Amino acid sequence: MTLRSVLLSAVVVSASFLALSAQAHDPRLHEAAAAEPKAKPTTCAQLADTQKYSSDLADADIKALKAKCNAEKKAPAKAGKSK
Repeated sequence: MTLRSVLLSAVVVSASFLALSAQAHDPRLHEAAAAEPKAKPTTCAQLADTQKYSSDLADADIKALKAKCNAEKKAPAKAGKSK
């Protein structure tokens, strides 16, 4: 065996040990991130809490609730100006 072939086989053996020692992380870490979808809000207070409740405007119910809540916010402001 030549020095070149000895070095090549040492590199191959080292690389295979390195590849065999690789460890994957725990798949349960991904489950925690996608555990449960957020609840659908039914009140304006819930709509404002984006940590617990969904604010997806693609949902027709949430979009309607947002429009209703925005209208309620504007209504007292208009009533206060007319006095």
